[in-house]
Amino acid sequence: MTVTGSSATIAADFKNAFYDAVVQLLDGQRVLVSFGTPGTWEPDEIVAVGRVSESQDQATMGTNRSREEVIELEVVISVARGGGPEMERVCSDRCYEILRLIERHFRMDDVTVGGTVRECFLKSHDSAGATAEELLAHGRVIDITAIFEARNRVRA
Repeated sequence: MTVTGSSATIAADFKNAFYDAVVQLLDGQRVLVSFGTPGTWEPDEIVAVGRVSESQDQATMGTNRSREEVIELEVVISVARGGGPEMERVCSDRCYEILRLIERHFRMDDVTVGGTVRECFLKSHDSAGATAEELLAHGRVIDITAIFEARNRVRA
């Protein structure tokens, strides 16, 4: 696959396309999709497309010195609800519903993330699974931090 953009890395184009796709995917669902850290207005449901890391290894021996690029993109899904302990599960279930929507989209419908990479999959996710103690007075909040991994061949 030939990808447009820098011959050094496609990470910025990938993050932009990933963000744009998630905005479109969640349109109409009352979820704020943020490129980086959300602003001061924070609704009950947020998806923050944030940190990017990238590594490269030599792909083939040859004159164009191609490299295999691995990009990791951190996506934080946060769901908040007013109430007590009964809302923990509600928040958790909604977080996982959003994660499943995003994961399925990039696994089944847009594997190349708009043609920016060869493939993109959910690599891992992590959640404390409970509201942080300092937030309990305001209700319940569950966060999931997901890592999506993309691969790309960098050519000269």
